[in-house]
Amino acid sequence: MKTILLFLSITGMVYGQQHDQRANQMAKPGPRAMKATYDTTGQMGGRKRVPMDPGKDIVQNINNSHLFYMFMSAIRGVGLVQPLQGPGPFTVFAPSDSAFYGSTHVSKLLEENQAVDLKKVMSLHIVKGAFTTKQLRQAIVKGKGVARLKTISDEVVMVVEKNKQLIFTDKKGTQAVINLPDQMQKNGIIHVVNAVLLP
Repeated sequence: MKTILLFLSITGMVYGQQHDQRANQMAKPGPRAMKATYDTTGQMGGRKRVPMDPGKDIVQNINNSHLFYMFMSAIRGVGLVQPLQGPGPFTVFAPSDSAFYGSTHVSKLLEENQAVDLKKVMSLHIVKGAFTTKQLRQAIVKGKGVARLKTISDEVVMVVEKNKQLIFTDKKGTQAVINLPDQMQKNGIIHVVNAVLLP
C-alpha cells in the first residue's frame, strides 16, 4: 500500500506539469476544448504519439509512446512491469490516458491506494498469447460471434465486432473500442482502447 502511494506521488511530480497543461486545455472553451469522447490519436494535451518500435518490448513502448502515462503508473504501482518485460507473448488492450480520465472508479482506486483492486483491473487488460485483429476476427467467427480470451489472472474477456469495429468487453458488458490496433511488440501486441474495463 505504501509502495503504490510513494510511486504515484513521485509520478505525480514527474507528470504533474503535463497534467496541468492537459487540464488547462480541457477547461478552455472553443474548438480545442476536450470532449467527453475519448481521443486515442495522441493529440490529447498537445502530445504527439511516438510510434511503437516492434524491436522493443511492451513496457518500453508503453513508456515511450506518450499515450499511457496513467496505464504505466498503474502497472508499475501493482507490480505488472516485470511480467510485461518477459518473453510472453501477451496481448495488451491498453487504455489511453483519456480513457483513464473517463473512469471515475479507477481514479478512486488510484487516489485511495487500493493496490489489490487496481491490479485486478489492470490484469483484465492483459491477455495470454498474441492476437492480431485478423486473428481476433477469426476467433469471433469460430466462437459464433464472440472471441473469448484468457487474461493473465485467468479471467475471461471477450471481443466482438459491431459495425466493422472490434469491441473489447468484460462479463458485465462494459465496452471499449479498439481504435489503434495491431501495435506490434517484441513480446506481443498492443491494441489501444478507449475505455477501462472492470472485473
